Amino acid sequence: MPQIRRRAINEGIFREVNEQIEKLGAAQGQREIQIVCECSELGCAEPIVIGVGAYADARRDPRTFIVAPGHHDPTIEILIAEHDNYMLVRKIGDAADEAVITWTR
Repeated sequence: MPQIRRRAINEGIFREVNEQIEKLGAAQGQREIQIVCECSELGCAEPIVIGVGAYADARRDPRTFIVAPGHHDPTIEILIAEHDNYMLVRKIGDAADEAVITWTR
């Protein structure tokens, strides 16, 4: 399996988990949720606290992912925004294509 595809599958799995966390948090009226870093590193499960609204905004684009500080990979993504405890990144090139393919929303 090509490396970009493997990495996209890994990111997609974390994105799916986080979408379920967001749904539960929103249903419970939470303002913040704790999600898992959506970087492509196998084994990364770094927790990220993010506002429900900020999470929903990030999910509008299937190429956008929420990663822990320092987990940005400039070979496959560009930095969109940097916050105290997380970064928003947007996939580019083949990684962007794979992100769209693996998006379940």
